[in-house]
Amino acid sequence: MRPRPLPLAAAIAVFLVLIPSPSAFAARQRVAMFPLQALADNSIAAEAASLGKALKEKLQDRLDIQSISSDVAQDATGMKRKARSVGATYILSGALSRIGRTVTLDLTLAATEDPGKGRTVVVTGQDDRKHTGAEEVPSSYARMATEAAAKLKQLFFGDEVIGEGTARRKIPKLTGVVSRSRSIPGDVVSVAWMDTDRDGKTEVVAAYEDGIAVYRVDGDDLAEKVRIPDAGERMIHVDAADMNRNGIAEIIAVRYAAGKAVSDVWEYDGKQYSRIARDIPYFLRKVDLGAEGIVLLAQDSDPVTIFKGPVFRIAINRYGAGERKDLETPLPLPEGTWIYSFATLKKGEAVRYAALGERDRLILIDEKGNKLWESIDAVSGTETTLDAALLPSGVAAFSGPTKRLHVPGLLSGIDLDGDKNDELVVLNNLVTAGGFFESIRVYSNSEALCFAQDGDQLRLAWRTAQTGASGRDSFLDFSPKTKTLRIGIAARDTGKLLGKFGEWRVFWLK
Repeated sequence: MRPRPLPLAAAIAVFLVLIPSPSAFAARQRVAMFPLQALADNSIAAEAASLGKALKEKLQDRLDIQSISSDVAQDATGMKRKARSVGATYILSGALSRIGRTVTLDLTLAATEDPGKGRTVVVTGQDDRKHTGAEEVPSSYARMATEAAAKLKQLFFGDEVIGEGTARRKIPKLTGVVSRSRSIPGDVVSVAWMDTDRDGKTEVVAAYEDGIAVYRVDGDDLAEKVRIPDAGERMIHVDAADMNRNGIAEIIAVRYAAGKAVSDVWEYDGKQYSRIARDIPYFLRKVDLGAEGIVLLAQDSDPVTIFKGPVFRIAINRYGAGERKDLETPLPLPEGTWIYSFATLKKGEAVRYAALGERDRLILIDEKGNKLWESIDAVSGTETTLDAALLPSGVAAFSGPTKRLHVPGLLSGIDLDGDKNDELVVLNNLVTAGGFFESIRVYSNSEALCFAQDGDQLRLAWRTAQTGASGRDSFLDFSPKTKTLRIGIAARDTGKLLGKFGEWRVFWLK
């Protein structure tokens, strides 16, 4: 990871983020709400304005609604620019129309980066006006505002229920509690959750840019058990799993420097963590491939494109560089998929894939690589970035603009309701107010989203409470027996008003 100077505006925004303020640490998604348009009938313009105010009031309890003045052009470009200026990640726009006495309210809630593609709600009612005052809302319009707000909140936050009729099922969700661990030293890059020393207790493995630490978990708090010396520098990713099937979970650590990915594997030998494979020349990660079990995947790196080629299976070689396996049949992922930007989802006996596609939109892929579904809005990555070392011409990247990748947050498949079909849990970071620019986003908050498989598509089952801090990486602590889940998010706590702030902690979503 090579630092790149920020534009002046972005540097100012970063400075503002470091000063606690209500807007910077808002606990709700920010939505830019544009005035409702009265279509083809100016006689209902006053009612459209009143209905818009009523709708805002009914949404304000769960969304941070920012009203936009009527002088802003309601085209895609104009709405996007204005929404960015107030730090909104979503745009709410709509229209009111009337045919006879039937009035129709049409609303669209869309991601800021794609205002023309979003969730649409249509509500109808009867015009029972006895006046044309703009301040008082006729009863039928008030009912429409209530119904529309309820539908929008259900679409945005999910209601845990997926499917229709006999396929209808409830996906267990979290209680909404957010707690923090005590601070942990250093700048956390990545975290993993696994028992790595066979003591019967799961540990948190944390990668720092210049090392690895293993923490014991005591309730919500972490206590350092050991710090692995000489683990290397420029860490970007850490994983843990028993990859060589000897009953001991290994730690897989990935570094990226000078345009090249290099990975090491560590294992506990009863006294200390020893490196059993070094300098494997790939990006690595573990995944669950269903009947095949937990496997280790690899992908080549490149100084110009950062990553290149397919994602393939690899076996750990105790003598060093790793051994390719089944390279002739790589995973059926779309071309250009990074090894860290997808998750596997079990669908009965089959395995599907959920990946971040174009413009960071979720896509669902079947076991043959066919795209089944695409989401309507994007999932933001983390503040961890990788820069290309070279330009396409072969010139050193510091002499010109580089390719930059934001490392995605956690994408993980997990069966929450025990029906042998995995749900998808995704970490999503939120843009701070005023921190949205053409080439950089300043994050101040994070949340987790759960999507359930509904036929050949994914449906939002629930959205968690927000942590109040930007997530760097996360892990799932799930008990299949009790179906209890908590999500640990490694984040810098910038919300403290007294004492130190900017300390690293694990935020627990329960």
